[in-house]
Amino acid sequence: MNMMKNNYTPRSGYNKRILPFLWRLLAIVALTQASFVSAAQAVATVSKNIVAVNEVFQLTISIDDNVNTSALDLSPLEEHFSYGRPSVSSGTTMINGAVTRSTEWRVALAAKEIGEFTIPSFRIGATTTEPITITSLKSSNANSQSTAQPDITVDHDIDKNQLYVGESIRYTVRIRIGEQMSKATLIAPSGDGLDVKQIGDDRQAEPVLNGRRYLVITRDYQITASKPGTILLRGAEFRGNVVKSGRGFGSTLRIPVEKQTDNLELTIKDKPASYQGLWLPTQDLQLEQQWQPDNLEIRVGDPLTRTITLRIKNAEQSSMPNLALQYPDKVKVYNEKPVYSTVNGYTVMTLKQVILPRERGELELPPLSINWWNTETSQQETSQVDGLAITVLPGDNINNSLNLPLRSEPSSATPIAKETGAGNIQVVNDSGYWPWLTALFAGLWLITTILWLKARAASRQIVAAAAMKQPVMNVAPLAGMKQAVKDNSPIKVQAYYRQWSQNNPDNPQQEQLRQAVHAMMTAHFSKQPEKWDSAKLLQLIQSIGQSEKTTTKNSTTTSALAPLVPEK
Repeated sequence: MNMMKNNYTPRSGYNKRILPFLWRLLAIVALTQASFVSAAQAVATVSKNIVAVNEVFQLTISIDDNVNTSALDLSPLEEHFSYGRPSVSSGTTMINGAVTRSTEWRVALAAKEIGEFTIPSFRIGATTTEPITITSLKSSNANSQSTAQPDITVDHDIDKNQLYVGESIRYTVRIRIGEQMSKATLIAPSGDGLDVKQIGDDRQAEPVLNGRRYLVITRDYQITASKPGTILLRGAEFRGNVVKSGRGFGSTLRIPVEKQTDNLELTIKDKPASYQGLWLPTQDLQLEQQWQPDNLEIRVGDPLTRTITLRIKNAEQSSMPNLALQYPDKVKVYNEKPVYSTVNGYTVMTLKQVILPRERGELELPPLSINWWNTETSQQETSQVDGLAITVLPGDNINNSLNLPLRSEPSSATPIAKETGAGNIQVVNDSGYWPWLTALFAGLWLITTILWLKARAASRQIVAAAAMKQPVMNVAPLAGMKQAVKDNSPIKVQAYYRQWSQNNPDNPQQEQLRQAVHAMMTAHFSKQPEKWDSAKLLQLIQSIGQSEKTTTKNSTTTSALAPLVPEK
C-alpha cells in the first residue's frame, strides 16, 4: 500500500507540472491559427466583364490592411487596356472591439481592341489577386455606352495633286472634336522630296451640329516639291487622349486616340527645257509699281520714290526673286529692306527705292520684267512694269535765277540821271523848248523809277514764294544741313550738302563731310539699315562753320586794307 501510495504521488506531481506547459502550448497554437486566419487578403473585382471597345468599366482592388498607396503597380494593364489615374481610399474601423483596416483602389478601364483579354493578378505585399478575363466586343449588348468610338473627325483639302518642281500648294487640315481632350497634337503631312511648312496660326470655331457643340481647328500647310516624280504624301495625323469620366467610379480615363487623313499620290513635273530665266512656277504672279511724285519733271537732288509690289500665289518667301535694276550713273539709288507679308494665299514682297538725280537733263529710269511659269496653262509668261522718262531740272539749291533780282540793280535810271546832271549851266532869257524837254526827261525818269520799284517789289515776292516752297534757298547750307541732321531728314541733308559743296569746292574738309553724309544715307536707305549716330556729323558741321567764319573775317580785313597800301 505504501509503495502504491508512493508511486501515485509522483505521478500527480508530474501532472501538475505538465498541465501549465500544455495550456501555454495550446494558447500559442491557437494564436498562430488566429494569425493565419487574420492574414491580409487582396481581392480584385470588375463592374462588368463583357464590354465594348473603349467602353469604360471599373476595376476595384482591395486589401484588408493599411498599405502604401503606391504598392499597386498597374503597368501590366498597358498592353490591352487604357486606364486612368486610380482613386485610392484607406480607413480603420472598430466593431465590438475588433479593429479592421482596409485599402481600396478604383481604376477606370477600357479595352483597346476586340478580343478576350486577361486582367493579370496583382501582388500587394505578400498577397496577390486572382486574374480576371474580360471579353471585348465591337458593341456590347446591354448597358453599353451609346458611343464607343471617340467623336473626332479629321479631314483635309488640297489645291491639286499635280504640280511642278519648285511649285507650292496649300494643304488644309480640319479637326472636329466632340470630346474632352488632353495632350492633343497634330503631326504635319510628309513625303520624300516635299518641303512642308505651316502657314500662319491655327483658326478655331465652335459650331453647333445637331444640338451638340464642337471645337473645329483649321491649320494650313504649304507643300513645295523639290524633285520630279511620283511622291506619296502621308496624311496629317492627329494624336491625343480622350478624357472620359468613370461614371461614379471615382476615376477619369484618358483613352489614346489617333486619327489620320488619307495618303495621297502627287505627280511632280520637271522644269521645261525651253524655259528662260529664273524658274518661278506659280498659278498667279502680279507685279505693280508706284512713283512718288508722279510728275515728269524733277530737280537735281530731289527724291523720287519707286515702290514695287510683287505678289506670287502660294510661294515661299525664300523663292521670291531678287529685284535687281540697273540704273544710270546720273542717279543715286537707295534700296530699303524688302517687306514681306501673306495676304489671301499670296506672298507679297514690297520694295521701296529712293532715287536721287545727280545732274540735269533727260533721264530714263529702267523698266522691270519677271519671267514666270503659269502652272495653270503650262506656258511661260512675263509680267512687266514700265520705266519712266523724266526731265531733271537744275536743283533749287544751285539755281541762282531766283536770286538775280536781289543782286541786280536797274541800269536805266542811272544813265538818265547822269544825262540830266551832266550839261553846262547857261543863263538865257528865252528858254525856248528846253523847259519842255527838261520836263519830258524828268517825266521819263520818274516813270522809270516807278517801274523799277515795282519790278523790285515783284522780284522780292517771287523769291519769298519760292522760299516758302523750298526752304533750302533762304537758309545757309551749313545751317540747313545742321537742322536737317537734327530732324533726321537724310534727303534734306544731301540737298544742303550739294549746295555747300558747289559753293566751296576747295574746302579741305569737303571729302570728310562727303563721307559723313554718305554714311548717314547708307544707314537710312541700305538693304540692312544700321544704327547711326548723328553726333559725329553735327560736330563736323560745327567745325566747318567755325573755319568758314575765321576765313571770311581774314578775307574781309585784307580787302579793306589793300587800297591803303601803295602798290610797288
